[in-house]
Amino acid sequence: MKEMSTYGKIGRWLGYIILLSACRPAEQKELKIPPLPNGEQAVIQTSLAALTDAIEDEPRNGSYYFRRAALYEQAHRYGESLQDINKAIEYRSTNEAYGRYYVLRGRIYLLQNKIDQAYADAIQSEKLGAQSAAAYLLRGQLYAIKGKYTNAMNALKEAKQMTPFDPQVYYWEANALAGLGDTAQAISLFHTTLQTRKDYIQAYNRLTEIYAKQKDFVTAKQYAYAGLKIDSNNVLINNNLGSIYRLSKQTDSAVYCFQRSLKRDTSQHNLNYELGRIFFEKKNYWTATPYFEKLTTRFVKYPDVPELLAVCYDLTGQERIKMESLQAVLAVDSTDKKTILLYDALNRRITYRRRQMVMDSLATKKQQIINIAPVEIRRR
Repeated sequence: MKEMSTYGKIGRWLGYIILLSACRPAEQKELKIPPLPNGEQAVIQTSLAALTDAIEDEPRNGSYYFRRAALYEQAHRYGESLQDINKAIEYRSTNEAYGRYYVLRGRIYLLQNKIDQAYADAIQSEKLGAQSAAAYLLRGQLYAIKGKYTNAMNALKEAKQMTPFDPQVYYWEANALAGLGDTAQAISLFHTTLQTRKDYIQAYNRLTEIYAKQKDFVTAKQYAYAGLKIDSNNVLINNNLGSIYRLSKQTDSAVYCFQRSLKRDTSQHNLNYELGRIFFEKKNYWTATPYFEKLTTRFVKYPDVPELLAVCYDLTGQERIKMESLQAVLAVDSTDKKTILLYDALNRRITYRRRQMVMDSLATKKQQIINIAPVEIRRR
């Protein structure tokens, strides 16, 4: 009875898939379950439930794990998708063309920004004969990311023949052309990307970057503003727009963009540095201090931060209490490198200030001596 129930659910699930994939090319059917339309979460959940029952009955069936991994990917549940595709590869059938398994896993790795793992899977899928549009697209993406632009163009050419209206293909082809130095053609293809899909936010960002690099800040800002209309909190566009404002000496606008981006993603240490420098240059040392303090574990990447912090502590009257705090840390661990760097910088700053005070004092006394009126010596 249990077995009949499971097959009934599988049949229902397959009915959904056949209906949704009837008009898709064979290459795409091979790769994954086609994307479900918006509002079809109930269908996804029903299909997941059916596959989960099937896996309980056949826990070593790689094909079931693959299908469930594809559904998890569509539901943006990438962790669960990765677990399932690993199981699918482990339990794969020797009679099955399983290059598509590596395509799916490579795509998930790419979504998780695990570039090396994604690249390895893309290459493995090629060795196993995966020739779907998505397989070629994945290889094209990763070749472009790795700087192998000619290989990327070749792979994307194959993908374009299979899916001539896929904006991702045009977008990555544009990136490859930009890498090869053909900026004009790259710009043209980024425009084609936006004609195919108007809300392709990454294309707005790349056009912003390209025009900013050419110092055409007016055009760069136009594309940035267009992108922000789609997603006002987009991290990359806010960063690029902030950099443009910074170069244009519009520091208040730069601060606004950087702070908005940092609020969205607090792990952007480069923005803490940029904001710290902006406020430091404005002589707003109190505001600059907390931004620099967030970089105390990253002095290797930002080697000037200890000196900048030392100046901030000195000019805000915090040098003594900070010195005592650093000494307390070193008393417990005298090998703490970041504390040593900051302690040495602050010590140099205090020494410099004392020396400067002495020099200023001597200069004042010297001026007083110079200003004394000469004594008139009269002859008798």
